[in-house]
Amino acid sequence: MSHSLTLICPLPNGIHARPASRIAEFCGGFRAAIRWRNQRNGQLADAKSVLSLIGGDILFNDIVDIEIDGESAAEAAKQLQDFLRDTLPHCDEALSAEPAASRALPRALAELSPSPCFGQPAGQGVAIGELCEHRGYRFPAVEALPASRGEPHEREALRQAREALAQGLQQETERQSGQAAAIARAHLAILCDADFDARLDQALRQGLGAAAAVAATVAFYRDMLGQSASEYLREREIDIRDVGRGLLERLHPEDEPAATKWPDATVLWAEDLAPSELLALDRSRVRGLLLGRGGLTSHTIILARAFSLPVLTGVPRAAVAASLGRTAVLDAGLGALFLAPAAPVLDYYREEAALLEARRLREARASQGESRSADGCRLELAVNIASAEEAQLGFAHGADGVGLFRTEMLYMEADAPPSEESQFQHYAEVVRLAAGRPVIIRTFDIGGDKPARCLPAPAESNPFLGYRAIRMYPDQEDVFRAQLRAILRASALGPVKVMIPMVATLAEARWARRVLDEERAALGLTRPVPLGIMLEVPSVLFQLDAFCREVDFFSVGSNDLTQYLFAADRDNERVGALYDSLHPAFLSALAQAVQTVHRHGRWIGLCGEAAAAPHALPLLLGMELDELSMSAPSLQACRRRLRELDAGECRALLQQALGCEDGAAVRALVEARGARGKLPMLTAECLLPSVAWRSKAAAIKGLVDRLWLLERCDDRYGMEEDLWLREQAYSTGLGHGFAIPHAKSKHVLHPTLCLAKLEQPVDWGASDGQPVDMVLLIAFNASDAGAEHLKFFSRLARLVMHEDFRRQLREASDPQQLLTLLQARLEGAA
Repeated sequence: MSHSLTLICPLPNGIHARPASRIAEFCGGFRAAIRWRNQRNGQLADAKSVLSLIGGDILFNDIVDIEIDGESAAEAAKQLQDFLRDTLPHCDEALSAEPAASRALPRALAELSPSPCFGQPAGQGVAIGELCEHRGYRFPAVEALPASRGEPHEREALRQAREALAQGLQQETERQSGQAAAIARAHLAILCDADFDARLDQALRQGLGAAAAVAATVAFYRDMLGQSASEYLREREIDIRDVGRGLLERLHPEDEPAATKWPDATVLWAEDLAPSELLALDRSRVRGLLLGRGGLTSHTIILARAFSLPVLTGVPRAAVAASLGRTAVLDAGLGALFLAPAAPVLDYYREEAALLEARRLREARASQGESRSADGCRLELAVNIASAEEAQLGFAHGADGVGLFRTEMLYMEADAPPSEESQFQHYAEVVRLAAGRPVIIRTFDIGGDKPARCLPAPAESNPFLGYRAIRMYPDQEDVFRAQLRAILRASALGPVKVMIPMVATLAEARWARRVLDEERAALGLTRPVPLGIMLEVPSVLFQLDAFCREVDFFSVGSNDLTQYLFAADRDNERVGALYDSLHPAFLSALAQAVQTVHRHGRWIGLCGEAAAAPHALPLLLGMELDELSMSAPSLQACRRRLRELDAGECRALLQQALGCEDGAAVRALVEARGARGKLPMLTAECLLPSVAWRSKAAAIKGLVDRLWLLERCDDRYGMEEDLWLREQAYSTGLGHGFAIPHAKSKHVLHPTLCLAKLEQPVDWGASDGQPVDMVLLIAFNASDAGAEHLKFFSRLARLVMHEDFRRQLREASDPQQLLTLLQARLEGAA
């Protein structure tokens, strides 16, 4: 019996690769034939084929007729209707393409009168190099390829080529990481697609040779996608072409262009670039990319961003043809291209490149080295993740490992639990990225605020205290065992630990241990895999000695442990004040747990929100926890803070905190004794005794760049404009060769005084008409209370009126002398 459904496409980008693969995977589980017909264009699509669905050119709000025929059609229709209603709308999201550069050129650059052309920026960064043209692979015409030597021979040749390419793509998924691995998997899916296979088969039956069959198949999809009304879908053509090229490399290598050796520093223009071509470039020589076409959602652009390669798209060859072989500057932040720039513009961008490199090195230094306190106490800083992309970001920020891999995200959007194989691939990619660092994988924590359709649970009045996490496992034992097998297989690739959430009793821990051991034995693994539990249910605190004999490690889930300890929902504003991870009761429970666990020689970490809280770090260090795990963006600040703390002093601070009455008193104590607040306003790094800036605009830019380099402002262009708004109202040149530019700006992260002594005085429009050689910049955040910035400005301006102060500043020859002088005089300023 036939069944019909109607869909109004809810996806903002239409049915492209990601949702198409979800639809094909879902529909592939039924024996019924499932066809989609787009009412707008009449295109028919096989719902079990990714390429066929993409070829249907189904865009946002298109009406689709769905026909289901054959065995189990009724059940397929029922489940598909649920899938279309509940799952498909969440298979994609609107892409936030970066806008074309709309910001005016910075004033220090604009005064050099450059003549840039503009493109669509696809990333950040500056590239300086010789402008070269990439003559990419030209897909051969069908008629130019060898004739068939007989269908059996051509089929065998094509089979071998597909197997070789599939093997190569599989190796890429294992060798690469993050986006590169994901794109390799997407290309592997295209190669194995049933519709792709059918097109190749049809071409061979029509008498074409293997190479010609590939060319004809690729041409078919290029034409089909090229007619799409969606730019996003048109961009997918290059991925199919890339797969076709991979096959032709093996079937007809004569057409493969010879490798080009680019100049040591190259800005490369190409009409377009396939992902495999980008991967093949020598990125030590190619510093930036200019593309004639290619949208911000193409896989090539996604890869370039992952490699931090500056890119502009929408740059036609006509715009660059006359400048090939000459120097070019690409500023992806501004979306600007400078062809054969004059010497002052080139000097400007050499300084820009040096600044960006200095910032990169500074961030890299913050990410490197062991996570130790000032007195040498080791405290691992790990990252909380839910995907390989988050792991990659965490390791880029210097994570010592993965402290929490939340696996429930693989379940929550699915209509069926993920397979063992798909889970293994996810876990294996993270373990490979970890490169020997430990990875703690938490088994699925479904329930509470994380329901999943694939693991249904009855409605409960209090789901946080109900049927969730390990409490579900005995009823979903096959699902739990499949996940354990995937984790155990991944453990062969690196140090992996298994962590069970919401354990409340010894019986639960023993049951989990038995199941893990059974699956390990079934897989023939001899090496044990550490088993730990989340310490988040208060009952565990009172049996820790016994738990230490059952499990290998603990990780404190501070979020749940806090709300369970105080019986206070952290999301309920009426009782939110009771939820406090710095309350002495919570700190006492945690400190005793750490002592007990360590007495048994076990390991204990913490992976809740408290891990990244600035006031908590001295106390957690004082407890002698083994690890803190947090989101990737918090890692560098936490490591820098850790290196400033003395573990011995923090242990004494903890004892004082345990004697406080409440969390507010603990915070006040830490603020006074153990927490570094804002950075000091005066530091030697902000004082520059000799700079060669040649104009007022260059001086303001240089000082703002210094703030940005030292992470005291977050947007240097915005900060620069805020200072210029003040200058437009009145000049900050006070006379006597001094200027005090100042502003309250939302871009300031820490109040700062920054000083620069100019080698040559510059015109500042000062009140006495004299040029300026001493510039003191005052930066406050816009939210800073009161008029502190004006008070500070007044104090400094009064000091400038004293000849002896001006003379002493000019005579100081190094940053430390300047710092000592300013500290002494500003402290005593009236």
